[in-house]
Amino acid sequence: MSDTRIRPRASVLASLLAAAALAACGGGGDSAPAPQTTSGPVVPPVVAAPAPTMPALAPACAGTECGAADGSNYSGSGTGVWSASNTAGVALDLPVSIGGVNGKPVTLLYTNGATAQAMPALSLSVIQPVVGSLSVQSAQAAPSARAEQTMRDIGEFNRTGWAALAGAKHPASQSEMAAPPPHASVVSDVKSWYHTDGTSRSATLERQVSAPDGTVVNFWVETTEWTQAGGKVSDTILDALASGFAGSGGIYSMLTSVGGPLWGPHSYSNLIAGTGQPVDIVILNFDNNATPFGTVGYFWGVHNLLKTSDARSNESLSLYLDSETLYLGGTEGMKSMKMTMAHEGMHMQNFYRRGVKAGSQYAFQTWLEEMSAMMMEDFASHTIDPSYNAIRDVRFRDYLGYGNGNFNCNILNFTGFGPTCESYSVSGSFGGFLDRQLGLAFYKDLLARTTSTDSKTVLDQAIKAARADSGFEQELQRWSVTSNALMPAVSSPARYGYPERIDGGFTLPVIDPSLYGAIRKLPSSVAATLQPYGSFPVVRGGTGATFSETVRVPAGSTLSVVVY
Repeated sequence: MSDTRIRPRASVLASLLAAAALAACGGGGDSAPAPQTTSGPVVPPVVAAPAPTMPALAPACAGTECGAADGSNYSGSGTGVWSASNTAGVALDLPVSIGGVNGKPVTLLYTNGATAQAMPALSLSVIQPVVGSLSVQSAQAAPSARAEQTMRDIGEFNRTGWAALAGAKHPASQSEMAAPPPHASVVSDVKSWYHTDGTSRSATLERQVSAPDGTVVNFWVETTEWTQAGGKVSDTILDALASGFAGSGGIYSMLTSVGGPLWGPHSYSNLIAGTGQPVDIVILNFDNNATPFGTVGYFWGVHNLLKTSDARSNESLSLYLDSETLYLGGTEGMKSMKMTMAHEGMHMQNFYRRGVKAGSQYAFQTWLEEMSAMMMEDFASHTIDPSYNAIRDVRFRDYLGYGNGNFNCNILNFTGFGPTCESYSVSGSFGGFLDRQLGLAFYKDLLARTTSTDSKTVLDQAIKAARADSGFEQELQRWSVTSNALMPAVSSPARYGYPERIDGGFTLPVIDPSLYGAIRKLPSSVAATLQPYGSFPVVRGGTGATFSETVRVPAGSTLSVVVY
């Protein structure tokens, strides 16, 4: 019994030994070991990506007035501008070292791209240089919050709201069939005019003149605001308005020479007739507060509709002016009102050219709509009053002196007279820069260009058409450097500054930022966020022979260094 149990175990052991011997000799074949196999793909070793680094500072100016001798030295004269852009996805440190500074103040300027970025910790050893002779003047009264909201609502109506009420579009041959011809008014006629506060005001036609092309211009005055003897709206005031708007070379002629007709043929059934329309300038006491300024004028496209489409309509191609600003605002009030007619006239013209004719999808977004109107103020100012320029004397001054955040403003986000950003001065100052750098042909192209429905793209394309190697972001960068560094007019390098420009019969006076040192309000604290297309300046003093500092630059933004 025991033998039968032992034999099978011995047999198994012999088999295992034989198999082991066979495996040791390669299964009876080659004496090399059997190849090894794996169950998945071969994974290469992980190689760490190099850490991103900032490019070195490089000169950002050229020409005789450029003081950037190379990437790390100031020549000792002119204005030196250097820049470096962070194209990585994280904030990076940039060692800055500029020799030859010899104690001159140095401006460090952050400018941002399209995405908001967290600001780094930053020492504000700020100096506030007082340069030039301009002094702080009391600002004109800004509109109330309610009035500002009303203007924003009107702007949105002019941009898109009107289109849903304008009715069906007809073929060109039938475009004038639906709208009756306008009633021909005569002096002393009385008409009721709907105002933004929901009231209807009785006004009398006190003056009727013709523009150089024969267009009739009517001046209506709210009945209770008229006096021939003075004290309210008078013959003297109307004479000045009529001459400024409809006279030879006046505002009407400037508007039409730049952007075409204010109104004309169209294909909508619910809009006023496209031919034979006078321009009505309606003078009302906007808010009866016995105070000039605030809201001083407006154009509202609701009045271009027929009453059958919107009962609020005055069925008129019309601009509206505040009477109290005219008779309580003195000389400044009249200047303001003439600029308002140019500004609101451009809104009227944009409404027809870009909205009614091209289609509401081509209407400018608010920031560019307002910028285009302030650019018209800029071109018109010298003709209206050679001693006054709307950008130099209002918009640029307010850009530098408004609150503690006007630098760090997203130009594409129009907030009006907001708590931190006064958007009129931001858009207006940038527009004035573009006027002087790129000229009248650029402005005309911008007004008429319908190659995109996106306003930033339209502006970018118009800039590229005028300056092929530039664009929106490049010009915004140079404008930010010019303005925030208070760059002197006498030493502004090419493509920087607000130089005088005489173009197509228009005179744009030089604007010298270095004269505004006493007005500029530098930031007193570091912003938590650098806004899209915003900027943030810091001025360093006590620099010695060489200025050195390591500066952290947010992702997607540019650091500029300016010395003069």
